[in-house]
Amino acid sequence: MNRDAIQQEIADIIKEMLHMSFVDKDTVLIGTAGVLDSMTLIRLLAELEKRFDFTMDEDDMTLDSISSVRNLTEWVIQSKGENP
Repeated sequence: MNRDAIQQEIADIIKEMLHMSFVDKDTVLIGTAGVLDSMTLIRLLAELEKRFDFTMDEDDMTLDSISSVRNLTEWVIQSKGENP
């Protein structure tokens, strides 16, 4: 699966979870302008582990790595150990 496909799937997951009509690579996920609360973030991360078949390493996760769809995509790719 290439980077664009992963990014689109992450955006689609967020749209589905939050019943949003539009999510793109620049959508802010956390912080004051973010669309996710802490419980939804946990659900999202669990769903990403399941969909992309990897085990999350919390040591590699930073606030920046989950701050946007673009950054979350890069974190998922790194966590999977792939380079699409």
